[in-house]
Amino acid sequence: MLSKLRLIFKTISYLKFIQVYYQVYYKIRGRLIRRSRYANLKGYASGFRLLDLHSPNVVPEATSVVALEEDHLRFTFINLTKELETSQIDWNFLGHGKLWNYNLNYFDFLFLPDFNQRLKTSLIQQYCEGFDRLKDGLEPYPVSIRCINWIKFFSLNHLNNQKFDEFLFRQYKVLLANLEFHLLANHLLENAFSLLFGAYYFRNETFYSKAKKILLAQLKEQILVDGGHFERSPMYHQIVLYRLLECYDLVVSNPWKDDELREQIKAKAEHMLSWLKAVTFSNGDVPYMKDAAPRIAPSSETLFNFASDLGLNAEFSSRLNDSGYRFLESTGLELVADIGSIGPSYQPGHAHADELNFYLYANSHPVIVETGTSTYAIGKRRQKERSTEAHNSLSLGGRDSSEVWGGFRVANRAKVKVTKDRKDEVEAEHDGFQKYGIVVKRNFRKIDGGFELKDSFHGKPKNDELIRWFLHFYPGISPEIRGTEINLDRLIISLNGFKEAKVETYKFAAGFNDLRSAYRIALIPNKETQITIKNAG
Repeated sequence: MLSKLRLIFKTISYLKFIQVYYQVYYKIRGRLIRRSRYANLKGYASGFRLLDLHSPNVVPEATSVVALEEDHLRFTFINLTKELETSQIDWNFLGHGKLWNYNLNYFDFLFLPDFNQRLKTSLIQQYCEGFDRLKDGLEPYPVSIRCINWIKFFSLNHLNNQKFDEFLFRQYKVLLANLEFHLLANHLLENAFSLLFGAYYFRNETFYSKAKKILLAQLKEQILVDGGHFERSPMYHQIVLYRLLECYDLVVSNPWKDDELREQIKAKAEHMLSWLKAVTFSNGDVPYMKDAAPRIAPSSETLFNFASDLGLNAEFSSRLNDSGYRFLESTGLELVADIGSIGPSYQPGHAHADELNFYLYANSHPVIVETGTSTYAIGKRRQKERSTEAHNSLSLGGRDSSEVWGGFRVANRAKVKVTKDRKDEVEAEHDGFQKYGIVVKRNFRKIDGGFELKDSFHGKPKNDELIRWFLHFYPGISPEIRGTEINLDRLIISLNGFKEAKVETYKFAAGFNDLRSAYRIALIPNKETQITIKNAG
């Protein structure tokens, strides 16, 4: 009990006052008033304002809807499937967890090309009729995404339906009364992006002024100097960038307002494009670090093509810096090093205890990865995937370098200090285990034909606790240890300064709810170690 209270207190100590205020305010208010009570039509002006939009309609690859003969629809989201009765969709279904239910309520499936257009309209009609019975679907995040999807669907299909418009407006009133100031970060940005779409669709000054105020403040805070998104997840970077590009398309294609917001959106989009270009591997992948999984966000290629169609420039010249990543290349090898701290301090929900972690690709193929993210459901698997031992990072006595807990929370956090930063070499240390007796340092350096990684730790572990770390290999790769070398099809990895190295199995997250068997090598280091990675040709 005392341990849990300590975690809670330490976690809360990093929050902003506005988060604490709205956490308390929304919780108390929610006991008295249902969200649907805010769904009035005050301020609604009839008339249709279909928008001119050109954005690619990106649907997560793991999303599908299949119509079955027995009047059922088979919905698949995040690699989980459920059949629901076509005429009575249970929009509150939680059998596959909250994230699955969110995806059902997003209405991304409106843009599936093989899904019957008449059924799409019928589901919108059914959703409107069951509006007052909605639960999680009326939370601000799914409301934000659904409203953008409805506006795009109505506009692209020239669908003029006053009833649909009225229910769309009602959802925006719910959103306006429940903006996610208690969470901030990408959730609040998604709220603001959606309000901007609603403002243009309804020509609503209230929606516009609120969207503009939030966007100007949050884009300045959330997009770092080097162009990275401050939550440091490449997947969420892609998601936020896609919305930013959509908003730029919206404001330049539908003349209404001509002010600083358009230029701010353009500048931030170009910064984000440049960052994405800098961390995208040659095969188009991004490193799936922090909370990130394949087949969820729009691909880098999709985003670069969309930006090009909009006339945006991705040649922002700043080096990777503030976001805490470095990209090194050497003779067919690509390495992304994570030398950043937990961020942002007040919203670490998508952070992992992965200080000094790295990803390695050889000849455009993933080789050294990490456990990945397969679930957001609070439990042992979620905790394991956020742990230090799920990454290519040094662990002490099975402890985590940063105290991840509760699914999306972090108590004590390791601080990372960069001690050397050159074009072909970077070095950093963290104090996550300082109270247990050691400080960890790692050096990444480009050498002829490959990379050299040097680890060292200062101090002596209390109670002689075991120090170890892992090299996680991509599924299908079978590492073989021969003396001090690991031989692979494409690489030779030389080990120096290790007491022990052995092959183990682990579960790799190839996507949400998609675990696959793979191998990792468990390493027990001496006080100083060196790993040399070279391309075998």
